[in-house]
Amino acid sequence: MPKSIGGSDDSENLALACRRCNERHYNFTNGIDQETQQECLLFNPRQQQWSEHFIWTADGLNIVPKTPIGRATCNRLDLNDERYDEEDSIRRSRRFWVEGGWHPPAEDARQLE
Repeated sequence: MPKSIGGSDDSENLALACRRCNERHYNFTNGIDQETQQECLLFNPRQQQWSEHFIWTADGLNIVPKTPIGRATCNRLDLNDERYDEEDSIRRSRRFWVEGGWHPPAEDARQLE
């Protein structure tokens, strides 16, 4: 729960996030599922499992949403920087991380090629 809408800054209410994601998340708790056009809660890493809502593409560059929560979160936070040219996006960084063997996390599933 964002502090600006009544949440606390206690460690139980905080989540580690990069500046990019933190700025895009702002104080939103809901998003729109582009498939159903319904409003739903955004993914909450303290209460939900990543693997239930997301999977990585085979190349590890894009997050693929699997559920309404996943779709709403990908849309609200633009997790794949689809609104930007690939050379100016998070996908460029992910490409370097994949080449370095640091990404995606070993416990995260990938799509089959």
